[in-house]
Parts: sequence; C-alpha cells; structure tokens
Amino acid sequence: MEREDTKPWYRQFWPWFIIALPASAVVAGLTTVWIAMQTTDSLVVASGDGVRNATDRHLLAERLATELGVAALVEIDPETGVVSAAVQSRDLDALPATLEFELSHPAFANRDQHITLSRAMDDGDGNSIWVGHFVSMPSGRFYAVLKAGDDWRVSAEWQGETSLMLRAGGTGDDDGR
Repeated sequence: MEREDTKPWYRQFWPWFIIALPASAVVAGLTTVWIAMQTTDSLVVASGDGVRNATDRHLLAERLATELGVAALVEIDPETGVVSAAVQSRDLDALPATLEFELSHPAFANRDQHITLSRAMDDGDGNSIWVGHFVSMPSGRFYAVLKAGDDWRVSAEWQGETSLMLRAGGTGDDDGR
C-alpha cells in the first residue's frame, strides 16, 4: 500500500487557508485599534465646562434668536469666496459689529471653516449686512452656523448653494422662504 500524499503539512494548501482566516481577523482588529488610537472623536463637541453645558448654551442661543426674530440670508460667491449675510431682527440695535460664520463638516473637524463677518452697511429694507471671505472655498456638505458670540445663533445645512437661509433651530431652507 502506497501513500499518494507525501508532502508535509506545511506544504499543503488547506492548513494555510484555515490559518489565514483567523489571522486576517486578528490583523483587521489590530488595525482598527490603531486607527482608533490615532484619531479623535470629532463628532462630540466638548468645551471647558463639559459637553452638556455646551449643548445647553447652544439651545439657549437658539431660543434667544427665536425670541429676537433673528434670520439671516447668507450669500456665498464660490469664485471669490466672499460671504455676505443680511440679518433681520426685531431689535436691530442689539446686533454686534462682528458675527461668526462657521461651516462644520459632519464627520471631520479638520475640514471646518470659521470666518469673522464685519458689519458693512444697512440696506434699505431694515437689514444689516455683514461681509467676510473664505481663504479656501469648501465643497461638500456642511452645517452652517451664524452666531453673535454666545448670545444667539441661527443655523442650516449647506451643500454648496450660493444662497442659504439660516434660522434658529436649523429650520432654514435654500430658497429664502
């Protein structure tokens, strides 16, 4: 009686195939741990006084914007990066000389854009105009926030449009209604 299989086990295909399956799971697990250790959780916005207090401040700022009747029409020129914001409010005297305009990426904090808008003029309709510009024009989907320090804030979702309506609570739409 002769043996047909004379190769040792380590020269066979099936033992290595069976070993490769759990080995690939171990490599994938270690890679996942390495990625988790190298990156931060940019989806959680923390401040010096905690995540909950930061959220409470945002809610209070949006509530004040609602009480003041603050709404803003933001125009963005994609070629020059110029941003102009026409702000409406029941109390125009309470509007500051500068506003902060933020575009926050939903997943990556390093793509966020922050610019300061300076009051440029008042139009004839009772709106004040603030102007600023982007150094580099962002593309993609962002959350847009226009705020006056920690006093009030209005927000909307921006996906590259040239015109964006911001209201308290992010209820703005793109066609200015």
